[in-house]
Parts: sequence; structure tokens; C-alpha cells
Amino acid sequence: MGDIVLSIVAKLAEYTVDPILHHARYLCCFNNIAGNLPNAKEELELTRNSVKERVEEAIKRTEIIEPAVEKWLKDVEKVLEEVHMLQGRISEVNKSHFRRQFQYFLTKKIARKIEKMAQLNHNSKFDPFSKIAELPGMKYYSSKDFVLFKSRESTYENLLEALKDKSVSMIGLVGLGGSGKTTLAKEVGKKAEELKLFEKVVMVTVSQTPNIRSIQVQIADKLGLKFVEESEEGRAQGLSKRLRTGTTLLILDDVWENLDFEAIGIPYNENNKGCGVLLTTRSREVCISMQCQTIIELNLLTGEEAWDLFKLNANITGESPYVLKGVATKIVDECKGLPIAIVTVGSTLKGKTFEEWESALSRLEDSKPLDIPKGLRSPYACLQLSYDNLTNQLAKSLFLLCSIFPEDHEIDLEDLFRFGMGLTGTFGTMVKGRREMQTAVSVLIDSYLLLQVSKKERVKMHDMVRDVALWIASKTGQAILASTGRDQLMDETIKDKRAISLWDLKNGQLLGDDQLNCPSLEILLFHSRKVAFEVSNACFERLKMIKILAFLTSSYTWSLYTTSCTLSLPQSMKSLQNLHTLCLRGYKLGDISILESLQALEVLDLRCSSFIELPNGIASLKKLKLLDLFCCSIQENNAYEVIGRCLQLNELYLRIYSYSNEEFLHNISLSRLERYVLNFKMYSQIWTDMMEEHRPCRALCINGFNASVQSFISLPIKDFFQKAEYLHLEHLKGGYENVIPSMDPQGMNHLIFLILEYCPEIKCVFDSTNVDLLQTEDAFSSLVILRLRVLDNLEEVFNDPSSRCSLKSLEELSIESCRQLYNISFPKNSKLCHLKFLTIDHCPMLTCIFKPSIVQTLELLEQVTISDCFELKQIIEEVEEGSVDYVTSQSHTSLMLPKLRTLTILRCHSLEYIFPMCYAHGLASLEELNIGFCDKLKYVFGSEKEHDLRVYQHQSHPQTNIHINFLNLETLRLKELPNLVEIWPKYFDPHLPNLKKLACIDCPRMPDSCVRRLMIIDSDLQQDSTAT
Repeated sequence: MGDIVLSIVAKLAEYTVDPILHHARYLCCFNNIAGNLPNAKEELELTRNSVKERVEEAIKRTEIIEPAVEKWLKDVEKVLEEVHMLQGRISEVNKSHFRRQFQYFLTKKIARKIEKMAQLNHNSKFDPFSKIAELPGMKYYSSKDFVLFKSRESTYENLLEALKDKSVSMIGLVGLGGSGKTTLAKEVGKKAEELKLFEKVVMVTVSQTPNIRSIQVQIADKLGLKFVEESEEGRAQGLSKRLRTGTTLLILDDVWENLDFEAIGIPYNENNKGCGVLLTTRSREVCISMQCQTIIELNLLTGEEAWDLFKLNANITGESPYVLKGVATKIVDECKGLPIAIVTVGSTLKGKTFEEWESALSRLEDSKPLDIPKGLRSPYACLQLSYDNLTNQLAKSLFLLCSIFPEDHEIDLEDLFRFGMGLTGTFGTMVKGRREMQTAVSVLIDSYLLLQVSKKERVKMHDMVRDVALWIASKTGQAILASTGRDQLMDETIKDKRAISLWDLKNGQLLGDDQLNCPSLEILLFHSRKVAFEVSNACFERLKMIKILAFLTSSYTWSLYTTSCTLSLPQSMKSLQNLHTLCLRGYKLGDISILESLQALEVLDLRCSSFIELPNGIASLKKLKLLDLFCCSIQENNAYEVIGRCLQLNELYLRIYSYSNEEFLHNISLSRLERYVLNFKMYSQIWTDMMEEHRPCRALCINGFNASVQSFISLPIKDFFQKAEYLHLEHLKGGYENVIPSMDPQGMNHLIFLILEYCPEIKCVFDSTNVDLLQTEDAFSSLVILRLRVLDNLEEVFNDPSSRCSLKSLEELSIESCRQLYNISFPKNSKLCHLKFLTIDHCPMLTCIFKPSIVQTLELLEQVTISDCFELKQIIEEVEEGSVDYVTSQSHTSLMLPKLRTLTILRCHSLEYIFPMCYAHGLASLEELNIGFCDKLKYVFGSEKEHDLRVYQHQSHPQTNIHINFLNLETLRLKELPNLVEIWPKYFDPHLPNLKKLACIDCPRMPDSCVRRLMIIDSDLQQDSTAT
């Protein structure tokens, strides 16, 4: 009985005493609890910043952030803002006459906020954090050169019908090389994706020597699948499991032999569920051996179609001379309806004289090579004609050189240049050589003998064109061995080879004394990602004529990589006195002192390799023009001392691990350098992406440059700064409050890319307040990309009262985390006619972005993203009646922002409207409008003053509604806008024929009628559109 009483008493205490103690604590412990608030806030801010950094890195990897992460960040921002308001009230409560009462309620709120922040901190570990973004699929492939001829319409329809037939899971498209199978398969795949016949359509290239791992990677990449397995068998199982979920069409292009689907991981013969296969091949036997249920043949073009295609590529019109058309029809007959032959010959003869056309016809009629399969003789002769017709001898040499690369290989132009220089010479200087080489490559592309790929610095050869190149080389005494194995080195026929190119070697056996008995050999290339080479001491003694020697673990790339492959350089390398280009890329080389003896060497590429030291004798190689030490690891002595004595260099590529940059930056001057890439910074994905995409001629990337403004003018590095096309600076010190004029009073007019990060002394990028310091009338005239990040004291980007900066080439402007930035201050004479992308993030003091006079020049602006600019009141500055900007804003609004496609505004809490009302007429290209978390926003178009005035005018003088057209708007998202009243005035009559997605969430003041009005504009509007 006593226990029961005690239990009751304990419970009563729990429900009465504990709450009393809590309330007493709120009364008595105000200072203690309030004192904990800043610490809790700071801890949460640190966690938020860490999560934001993870978000940035994920976005750079093109990943999609998980909704839980985005919601957490939103919750954090909301709580931090509420805490900020609470901190303001703490100081106020101490002044109040009713302090005790207010302290009680305030302490209670503070305690809850501290608890909330602790909870958010605890919940900041997300798994998963992000996911891989889905690739564009078949939409990636362009249709601009596709012509569906009448004779091929049935083939196209038959392929589509076979894909629609659920009983057919394996289809073969067979035809002659160069007949257009790949192009047709792409178009059919795009149509199948468009018709939603499959959930995913994936196209991969197989090639003559199938590589299972490569095929697996291609399929996985396009499915967004990441392998955790290392073995091919493990990957096959993971891929098979993925392909069994949903429906997928695999287009396997250029299949030469029976493929082992099980080894790859392609499920087949499983009641035709899940995975369909369309393969293209030159052989009907391949279709039969792979049990294709439907085999569709792609025939050659009819005479009329061939003539139409030829006219298109040779630029023959109705006005062309009759006699020329007669010769042209005979040439078309010789092409035998093969599209690739028609296109290449037509492009070659375009613009040539009548005599050249007659000569071409004569050679086509007389050329009957006997060593080619019967069905390919005419097409081979046609392609040979394109080669013979090249008047640029360098283009001919490069055409044959391209055939040393594997089938379907994307050839980096830098590799082609370095090998080409070794084969043909440097033309006096590297600049002249590059110019000549680029001209030659352009000739080959224009003749369709080389194809451009998506990465603009790469080209590739059509399989058949490559076959013809190898055939021409063998026929003209320039025989090339291009293979993927080492067995051919034992063949007696290699003695006559001019070039040997072995790729993707799997076994790194000894290269013996008698294996390379090739007295005419000029090019020797070995490529392997994993193989270490052991080369005998006498291996190279018989290679007296060799000009190019390359041991590669990768193609040319700016991505960082390391390998464990070793390669010892033999003593017989001393005999290579004709060697012009030496590439030893990605190897552990050890002692490389033997390189001092290569007196004819012009190009030395040791990229991503490691060795003991850079030999002193390198400086004595008088012909050495290009030295590539990018991402090298050098163990001993000072490589900079040797480099500083290489006065003969025209090109230098440098990033050496574990070396201080101070000596190079302060002491080394190489006056003959025409191109340079100097990276004195830790690894940056921004750097890698920029270098891969743009390939600037002169690039400088420095972390921690520390030299006073006064001493800078006398430093040798000054020339590297002032001539750079790409300049990336971090943690700049020395009193630099600006870039121009402090670093270059002449205006840095070579500069194309400028990136500044973590430079706390910078107050503005360009400053013309002191005209005497400037030696230019138009600074930054070539600048294309400007990125500013974490510049804590940046107050304005441009301070240009003297109008010395027009920014006429600027395409991208990105400003991030510049806390003191209050104004961008575009120069008065800015002509931002090329600006396409504008991003401003976390600039809390920024109040305005554009003046109307600047907006008038934004003819190409496509994408605007503004976020976390808490004090931003206007995107386009309001101007008073009568001012120049007012007249401009009223007279040119129909021309404003004509190309703007995407506009995103987030967390700009002081913004009351987006655009002045008159701008609604000019946004004809707008496709996506996203606005969220802007607490004070009342209108999308028009200020409150404009709304009141226009409504009054409309009521006083009734008139018909004003029509505005948003013809391309597809997506409209409005989220958490507590004060949003209207998008546009009621008397506006918006026309949105393509609106597909509408989200209006947590906009409590926006009338339901306004939302319903939007939703009935287009009957095809998505059903999941929401209005709250």
C-alpha cells in the first residue's frame, strides 16, 4: 500500500514540480540560455556551410541533390533567420520596463530554437546525399545532316515496326560500310524514345575488336549505373540485373563478330522481356550467328537519290554549267550509291575548276585496285580520290597518321599535333607549325575524311575511311601496322613497316633485341593502361630512322591520374638521333639521364610520369621546343633550375608535385614561350573542366601568390600574368585591391577566362578612378568568362567612371559568396551583347543588378540565377521619370531580354517584384520561371506603385485587356511566397500555349482564381500541377 502511495506522489511531482522548475528556469536563467544562442547558431552555420560545399561538389559532378538535403537547407535558413530576429529582440528586452515578463517568454523561445538547431545539426548526415543525373539519351544525337530518302523510308518503317513487335527482341540492320547504318539506327532510336516504345534507349559502339569492359562501361554510363564490382563477371551480373528492370533498347553499332551477351551482361532469350537489341553490321553472317529474329538490309541509294545527295555536298545548282553537270553525273555513277563516297567526293570537288572535275572523273574510271574485296573497289577508289585530290601535303600526311589510332578512337588534336610535329618538322616555330596543322585538319574535316565529335578538340575517322587510309599507306610504301596485340611483332613483314601502333596491350613482356628489326620505321607507339614494359638494352639499335616514339597509358588529358606501370629506358636510346617526338606518359621512369643524348628532340612529353630528376643536359637540347611536365613527380634536385636554362622553349606545360612555386614565380623568365600552362595550385575541378573544354594557349593558375604591388612590375612572372588567356588566382596577397591596373595597366586584353577565389584584399576587379595608372582605352576586351568566389571585401566588380571597360566579349558572369558586394556597377559603356549566363549567389549586401541602359544590351542572355541575396530590392533599377535610363526603359522594352530562357530567383527576401511591368512583352523566349522563398515578393511583373497606377488608369478609362505572349513558357514554379498577390495585373491577358508544368505552393495571398486561370490556359497542362 505504501509503495502505491509513493508511486502516486512521484507521478504528481513529475506533472507539477518538473514544469514549475522549467518555468522557473525561464525566469531565472535568461542570460545563460541567451548566451548559448550564438554558439548554437555558429555550430549550425558551420554545418550548413559544409553541406553547401557538398552540394556544390555534387552539382559539379552533374548529380541531382536529394530532396531531403534541399529541405534541410531550407529549414536551416529559416531557423537561422528566426534566430537573427531573436538576437535583435534580446538587446531590446533589456531596455524594457517590463523586462521580467518579456524575458520569460523570450527565454522560452530561445530554448526551443537552441533545441531545434541541435536537432538540425544531428540530422545533417544524409545518405544518400545525391544521385547521378539522367543523361539525355538519344536526344544527344543531332539530326541536322539526316536525309530520309524514299528508298530508305521502308527500311526506317520496318525497323520501327520490328521494335513495336513484342515477340521480336533481336533485330539486325545490315549493309555496306559507309552506307549509313549508324545514322539510320540513331534516327530510329530517337523515334523509339519519342514514341516511348522503351523506357530507355542506349546506343554503344562495339567496333572490330570488341572490348567487353568498354561495352559494359558505355551501357552503364547511359543507364546511370555505377559499378561497385571490379571484375568483368561481377559487372556483367550487375548490368544484367539492371537491364531486367523496366524496358531498354540497346543499339549495338558496328558489330563484326558474334558477341558473348552473357559475358557483357545483356539478358537474352528470357521470354523477350525487358531488353531489346538492334545491332548494325556489315555482315549478314553476324546477324545469323547472333540469332536475329528480324534482319533488315540497308540498300545503297538509287541513282536519283545519289545525285541529290551529291548536288547537296558539291554545291551543284540549277545555275551550274550544263557541261559540269554532265561530268558530275558520271562521277556519281562511279560512287555506286555509297553515301560516304558521295559525300566525300562531292565535298572534295566543291568549288573546283572544270578541269579538276574532268581529272577526277578520269582517275575514278581508271582506278581499279585488285587487292580490295570486289564489293568495295568502287567506294575505295572514290575515297582514294578524296585523298589524291588533297592539295595540302600536310593534310595527306596527317590523314595517314590518323590511321595509327584504333578504330572508333577519338583522336585528341594535341596528340595529333605532337606526333605530326615529329613527323613533319616544326616549320621554324611551334606557333607556325600549329597554324599549319590546324589548317590541314580543317581541310580533312571539310573533305569528310575526318569527323568532328562532341568534344571540339577531338576528331575521329569513319571505319571505312580508316581502312582506306591503311590501304593507301601500304600501296604507297608507307605500310602501317595498327593492331591491338603484340603477336605481330614476331612477323617477318614488320621489317617493311613505316609505322607500328599497338594499343590496349594486356601483357607487358620483354621487348627483345631482335623484335624491332625495322630499318625504315619512323613511328613506334605502344599503349596500355596497366602494362609495365621491360625494354632490352639493344632494343632500339636498329631504329635509326625513327622520328616518333611513344609509350602511353592514356590519351592527352588534363585530368589527373597515376599508374603503377614502370618503364626503364635502355642505353640503345642513344642511337635514336633522328627522334623528334618522345612521349613517355604516365610511367614510373626512374633515371632519365639518357634523354640528354637525343640532340634532334623537339617535343618531350613526360606528362603524369615520375622520375628521379630532370637532367641538366635537357637545357642543352637546342632543338627542344615543347616540354610537358604536367603532373610529374620529380624526386631529387631542383627542376626549376633546369627549366630556367631552357631558353629555347616555345611551349611549357608545368605542374610538379611537392615543389614550391616561389622560385619559378620570382626568378624564371622564358622570353621565347609562345604557349604555356603553369599550374601552381592544388587540384581543381574548375581548372580541369575549363582546360578540357577550351584549351587556352596560355594559362596560369596560382594559389598563394605573394608579392607586393610595388615589386610586381619587376618580376619575370609579370609577363605570364599579362599574356595569359586563362588566369585563376587563389589567396592572392601583397596589397592587390584590384586586378587592373595593379597587375596590368594595359588592360589584360589577351585574357579570356578570369577566376578569382579567396582573395580577401580585392575590393574591385577593374578600377579606372586613377586614369594615370591605365594604359588602355578598353580593358578586358577579350574576356569571355568571369568567376568571382569568396572575395570577402569585394564591394563592386567594376569601378569605371572613365568608361575604359566595355566587356564586349563577356559570355558568363558568376559571383558567389561575396559578402560585402553592394553593387556590380557595370561600366557605363558596357556592351554586354554576348552575355549568356549570369549567376549570383550568396551576396547578402547586393541591392540591385542592372540599370535599364545595360539591360538594353543583353541581346543573348539565356539564363539568370539569383539566390541568397537577402538585401536585393531590384533586379532592374527603378529610375525617375525624365532620366536617360527612364527614357531607355520606356522606349525599348519590346527588345529587352529577347533570348532569356530560364530565370530562377531564390531566397531574395527584400525583393518585392521581379521585372517592371513593361518587360512582360519582351520575354518571348522564356521557357522556365522559378521563384521561391522570397518573403516580400508581391508581384512577378510590376512594382506596387505600377500596379496601383495602372489599375487606376484602367478603371478610369476602360479598355480592352493587354495581350502578352509567353509562347515558349513550359514551366512555372512559385513556392513559399507568403506575400505574392499577383503574377501580372488582372487586365493582362497572358497567352501561354506551351505551359506544361505549373506549381504554386504555399502562396496564401494569391487568389485561387488566378491559379485556375493559369491552369485552363492550356488543356495539356500536367495533371499533377498544384496550387496551395
